[in-house]
Amino acid sequence: MKNIAIAASVLLLAACQSPTTPTSSQADDECGAQSRQHLVGTPESDLDRSTLPEFNRVLHPNTPATMDYRPDRLNVLVDDNGKIERVSCG
Repeated sequence: MKNIAIAASVLLLAACQSPTTPTSSQADDECGAQSRQHLVGTPESDLDRSTLPEFNRVLHPNTPATMDYRPDRLNVLVDDNGKIERVSCG
């Protein structure tokens, strides 16, 4: 009976523990965005698409895109002047 009481209290304490959530940098690392921040400000023509992860998309202004969030998908946003303005996951 004493073992059951100890086990129950351990389970109750474990249930009270708050789950850990990834920081934004951890989420960015899932698609490799953090390691590609050096691309920001460079011309899109310098982008070697063969080095991008399998799930990626290069988006230009007014390009239709789905709004679903995929943490493993790399998004490369290009501005009107053909320069990369943002690299992120999603």
